[in-house]
Amino acid sequence: MIRPLTLTFAFTFTFTFTRTWTSPAHAEEPPEASESADEAAPPPAAPEQTPPSARAKAPAAAAAETVVRAAPEPVATPREDQAAAASVVLPEESPRAYDDLAALLAQVPGVNIVRTGSLLKATTISLRGSNPDQVRIFVDGVPLNIAAGGGVDISTLPIGDVERVEVYRGSSPLAFGQSAMGGIVSITTRTPGEARAGARTGTGSFGTMFGDVSGGGRAGRVRVYVGLHGFRSQGNFSYLNDYGTAFNPNDDVVMPRQNNDVQQGDGVVRAALTLSGRRTLNLGVIAFARDEGLQGPGGFPTTRARFRTQRGVGYLRYESRDDLGPGGRLSAQLFASLQRDRLDDATDETGLGGPVLTRNTIDAVGANTHAARPFGDWARGAVVLEARFERFRPVNELAAVPVGVPARRVAGVAGAEIDLRWRRLDLDFIPSARVEAMQDLVSRRDIAGVPVENVPAVSRWSPVLRAALVRPVIDAPALKGIVKANVGRYARVPSFFELYGDGTPYLLGNDGLVPERGMNADLAFWLDRQGERISLGSRTTFFGARVDDLIQWQYAPWGQARASNIARARIAGIEQELRVSFGRWGRLVGQATYLDARDASNNTASNGKQLPFHARYRSYLRPELVRVALPGGTELGAFADADLRMGAYADPANLQDLRTRLLLGCGVSVTWPRARLRATASAANLTDSRLEDVSGWSLPGRSVFFALAYAPIGGDGGTGSAVFNPRYGQ
Repeated sequence: MIRPLTLTFAFTFTFTFTRTWTSPAHAEEPPEASESADEAAPPPAAPEQTPPSARAKAPAAAAAETVVRAAPEPVATPREDQAAAASVVLPEESPRAYDDLAALLAQVPGVNIVRTGSLLKATTISLRGSNPDQVRIFVDGVPLNIAAGGGVDISTLPIGDVERVEVYRGSSPLAFGQSAMGGIVSITTRTPGEARAGARTGTGSFGTMFGDVSGGGRAGRVRVYVGLHGFRSQGNFSYLNDYGTAFNPNDDVVMPRQNNDVQQGDGVVRAALTLSGRRTLNLGVIAFARDEGLQGPGGFPTTRARFRTQRGVGYLRYESRDDLGPGGRLSAQLFASLQRDRLDDATDETGLGGPVLTRNTIDAVGANTHAARPFGDWARGAVVLEARFERFRPVNELAAVPVGVPARRVAGVAGAEIDLRWRRLDLDFIPSARVEAMQDLVSRRDIAGVPVENVPAVSRWSPVLRAALVRPVIDAPALKGIVKANVGRYARVPSFFELYGDGTPYLLGNDGLVPERGMNADLAFWLDRQGERISLGSRTTFFGARVDDLIQWQYAPWGQARASNIARARIAGIEQELRVSFGRWGRLVGQATYLDARDASNNTASNGKQLPFHARYRSYLRPELVRVALPGGTELGAFADADLRMGAYADPANLQDLRTRLLLGCGVSVTWPRARLRATASAANLTDSRLEDVSGWSLPGRSVFFALAYAPIGGDGGTGSAVFNPRYGQ
C-alpha cells in the first residue's frame, strides 16, 4: 500500500534551559555552547583541528576545557543530554562523493534503515526495535513528525546544509518537549557566522547529477548562512521482474527500473542578530521540493504515477545566557511548517482502490519554552512548556466526495528535570517528569458521503517519567571512563491514519485505539583514550524495553488492514560503537548491534518471533586514510566500508527470510588545500547485491559517484572521525 505524503509548515515559540553541568569555577557557559555567543569573543580552535599528540601533551584539566568547552565547530558529543545513550554524526566527516541521511546513520548502533528503492526514495528509520512512528525527528528544533502518522520519510531530509546529526536512543531529552518511545533524531543546519563560500558538482550511476552552492559571513552584528542544492536521477538500474509469480521462474526477466526518476531542489537560510549582552535573535527558513515517479512493486511496475512533495519550515528563536543569571540559559522559539503532497495516479497503477489525484496538506504552529539554571554547586533545574496546533486536510479530486476526512490535533507538554550532584561520590542523579496531552477533532462522513455533525473531540494524556545516573569511573590524564544508566516510561498516541484510516477501502481506521505504553532502560560504559599514536572512543550499551498495547496493522485476506492494540513486544540487546585514530593518518569508525526484538502477543503464529524488518545482527566498519601528503602539495584520502545485516524477516511469522546481506564500498579523494579543491570518487555495493529491504522494492546494484568541490578546508578536511568528548558535562 502506498500512502500519499503530506506538506507541512510549522511555527514554534521556545524558551530553553540547557542542562549542561557547570561548577562554580565555570559558572558562565562558554560561547560555543550556544549560537548566542558574544561576537566580541574570538572563536577558539575546534577539537577536531587539534592533533591527538597536542591534546595528549596538555594537562588533563586543560585538555578537558579545550576539547569540550571551547569549540565553535561541531564536536562529537551530544548537546542536549549528556546522560542519554547518544551518538553524533558530522556529515563533513563523510569520505563519500555523495551521501544521504540513511547512509550516514549506518555508522550509528541501534539504527535500522528500510529503503524502498534507490537514492531519494521513501526511507524510514527505527531505533532499537521501535517502529518509525515511535521515532521523533527534529530539524533545528522544529518537529517534523505529523499527526497523520506513518513516520518521517528521511529521504526528504537533505544533508547539504547539515552541520551535525544527534541520535538519542531510548531516552528523550527534555529540551525537545515531545518524547518518543524509540528515541530522537536531531538535525542541526550550519551555524551562521563563518566567512565561507563553497560549491560542488558531481555525477554518478543511473543518470545521477547533483550540485550545491553555499556561502556565509557577517556584517556588524548580523551573521548569515545560505545554501542551495539540486539533485536529479533517472534511477533506471536493472532488476529481476518476476511478474508477481515468485514460484515460476519461467517468466522472470531482467529489465530497467521504470518510472523511478526524481528531481529535487532544497535550500536553507539562517541569520543571527547579536543583541546586547549574551543574547541572540536567530531566523531560519528551510525549503524543499521534489517531483518523482512513483514506482510500484517490482512485479507490477508503473509508467505514469507521479508524486510531488513540498515542505517549508521557518522559525524565529531568541537565546540568552544573561536573563536567568550566571549559568542559566533561556531560549524562546516560534516555528511554523507547511507540507503539501500531490499524488497523481489517474489509472490506479499503485492499487490504492481506484483512480486518485490527491492534494494533502498539513500545517502546524506551535510554542515551546525550555529553561535551565544552576542552584549552587549541587543542582541544576530545567523546565519545558510546549503547545502545538496541527491540521490535516486531504483532498481527492477524482473521488465522488472530493474532500476527505479533515482532522486537527492540539497538543501540549509540561515537564521538569533536576540534575542533583553528589560531589562526595562524584555522582549525578537526574530525575525528570512530563505530561503530554492531546485533543483530536476529526470530521466524518457516513457511507453516503454526508458529513456527520457534532462529532465529539477525543482527549488523551500520558505521563512520561525518566531517571538517569552518571558517574565517572576512570579519571587518568589520558584515559577517561564514564558509566551511564537510564530508565523511563513512555507513551505514544495513535496517529490519524491508525485512528481513522486514509479514506481508501483498504486502510481502515480504529477510533477505539489506546496509546501505546512502554518501559525502556539502558546501561552504558563510555571509554576515551588520548594518545600520540592511538586515540579511541568506545561506547558499550546494554538496553531493554517492553511495549504494551503495541499498535499493529492487521491484514485481512482480501487486502484490507485495520490497526489494533493486540500485540506486545519485548526487546533486549547490546550496542558497541568505536572510533579510533591511528597517528596522523589512520581512522577507524565502526559499530555492532545485537537486537533481540520479539513479539510477545498471544498470537500463536508470531509469538516469540523476531519483529519484522528488525535485523538481529547489524554492523558497520570503515577504515580510512586521511590527509596523506603527496607531491605538489596535494593530500590523499581513502576508505573502505562494510555494512552487514543478518537475521531479518519480512513477516511476523518469520517465514520470509530477508537473508544475510553484506554491502561493500570504497572511495578515494585528492585534496589541494591551497586551491581549496577536492576531487572524490566512491563506489557502493561493490558485490552487486540485489537483496531487498522490502519484498518487491528493489535496491540498486553496483554504483559509482564522482564529485568536485570547492570549499574552505580546515582541520581534517572533512574526511575523518572526531574522537569522543573525554569528560561528562564539561
